[in-house]
Amino acid sequence: MIYELHAIGMNPKSKLYQPEHWRSRAEATRKKAEALADGKPRDRLLKIAMEYDKLARRAHAWQTHRNEDDTWPEQEL
Repeated sequence: MIYELHAIGMNPKSKLYQPEHWRSRAEATRKKAEALADGKPRDRLLKIAMEYDKLARRAHAWQTHRNEDDTWPEQEL
């Protein structure tokens, strides 16, 4: 059974599904971290940037694997 994205609440046009959105957030977070002295706050920001990078990879994979009609292949569900 193939589910349509809209039926399960996913909006493929949302910026949350755009890899570049997450990449720019990661870069902005890294810049903030660079402005801080070494320590826990800087480390925390760098971890957040890494999580944004993961989201960018997931968004890219999502765009790559979804069908042209915005449905997921059965094996992806």
